[in-house]
Amino acid sequence: MVCVKVLVTGASGFLGTYLIEELVSRGYVVRGMVRDLRKADYLRSLGVEVAYGDLIKHDTLPQAVKGVDAIIHLAAYYTFTGSKKMYWLVNVEGTRALAQAALKSGVRRFIYCSSTEAIGPVKDPPGDENTPPNPQFEYGRSKLLAEQAVRELSSSGLEYTIVRPSGMYGPKNVDDVAYWFITALAKGGILSKFMIGGGEYLVQFAHVRDVVQGFTLVLEKPEVSVGQTYIVSDERAYTYKEVYEMLSHLLNKEPPKIKLGPRIAKFLLTFTEIYDKLRGDENLILRRSIVDAVTTHRAYSISKAQKELGYRPQYDLRRGLEETIKWYRDNGFL
Repeated sequence: MVCVKVLVTGASGFLGTYLIEELVSRGYVVRGMVRDLRKADYLRSLGVEVAYGDLIKHDTLPQAVKGVDAIIHLAAYYTFTGSKKMYWLVNVEGTRALAQAALKSGVRRFIYCSSTEAIGPVKDPPGDENTPPNPQFEYGRSKLLAEQAVRELSSSGLEYTIVRPSGMYGPKNVDDVAYWFITALAKGGILSKFMIGGGEYLVQFAHVRDVVQGFTLVLEKPEVSVGQTYIVSDERAYTYKEVYEMLSHLLNKEPPKIKLGPRIAKFLLTFTEIYDKLRGDENLILRRSIVDAVTTHRAYSISKAQKELGYRPQYDLRRGLEETIKWYRDNGFL
């Protein structure tokens, strides 16, 4: 074991809890940074040291990073209706401030959780770590800027690695695109009735446990991973048509029958956005921006992580969706 004590930000989140469970099982001493200490009971039950830290309140960060050997920075601002200012304050300036606080405390190892959204859609799939970035949405743009901030600090001694997961899914994920896709189709909502375009574009998911594997390998192989960027994802991409058919089969539902062109879809989704805004709700799928997402390719190569880290995804999409759907049913989400 190279590092002994690891700080994980975003510790109470979806990926954070899975990663911390794995680190604890491997014998690491873990400190979890959270914004809301009331949400840290499960972390404490694992024997994790809990620290308060807020990426907007930079004065809270030095104490959170003090005395650790490595930082895995997962915390981020992610919402379809959020402001550009918040993306900048949390994802960009917050990441920069955390890395600077680490260096001032003598912590050099810094693993940053970015996203394949920093690359954006790919014209000639699959994309890889050398694909020129062209992020489509504000979230991806903020992640790309945060990557740049982290790389710049390498000249001050920061030993960074950037990990780019694709769209994550898995049990316990109840507030993300995959969750909305599954539950909307299962409940027979509007999303279950139509498909935008012909479903021919590619999308690539990543089971949360495979993403955890990627971060663990990066942490334990600094001799190859320092200064590098890695995509971690499932083995292959699927067309949206394949995803719909797979979900329909697993949920025992009919796949969408109506195909809508992008212009018509955007027009119709305007009204769902207005409705959600009036009732103070946010549906990550029923938004005009989803049209741009599903009419571009999001397919990526994981060969670099495979060759350099020994990364081997354990889940294909069918197995992962079966497990996830079972968890949703067992826990009252379906």
